[in-house]
Amino acid sequence: MFLLVFALPEEARVVRRRLRHAKSDGGGWRGVLADRKVAIRFVGIGATAADKLEPALLELKPRLILSSGFAGSTRSLLEPGDFVLATNYSTAKLGAQLMQQKIIDAAGVFTHVAAVASVEDKWALNRSQKSVAVDMESESIARVCCRTNTPLLTVRMISDGINETIPEIFVRKKAPRAGELAEAIHFASRMLRLTCKLADRLESVVSVL
Repeated sequence: MFLLVFALPEEARVVRRRLRHAKSDGGGWRGVLADRKVAIRFVGIGATAADKLEPALLELKPRLILSSGFAGSTRSLLEPGDFVLATNYSTAKLGAQLMQQKIIDAAGVFTHVAAVASVEDKWALNRSQKSVAVDMESESIARVCCRTNTPLLTVRMISDGINETIPEIFVRKKAPRAGELAEAIHFASRMLRLTCKLADRLESVVSVL
């Protein structure tokens, strides 16, 4: 069995729809994806519910955790829709195996951030570190895998480029101001497309492992 871990159910909405024999299970889902048994769990934004992963691991005994969702780019060549392997949050052998497939677009170090990164934050990381992307959950999930000796692959899709800021409505759930409405609609439309693309890539990953 593979355990797919996301921050939010919205990120996994298309994956969930593609599950065969799907059933609700312990705050997540179980089913079959790409002819493999999978379970889906959620840790919340910033992995606030990461402590629930260890009981899930004891119950499910997965072959590996597939940590996924979205990330912000800290490299100008990485664009929304690119599928990226986090080398520092993945078991080396599994990462090398996946890199032999034509599934991922890039690989590199992910940097943990405590809040959604601004354009200035991402450019600062671009200049000071060798990271390719930022996110808020991968580090916590990796710690759980390290404690439990569970193999891990972290693969995320870029949601926002280095010169983009996620609209406030998606960060703080505030209603957009008049001048921000078009930007918010554009970003929401993008995310609808990207969740479909993310599901395509994750299905491919599951099928080759």
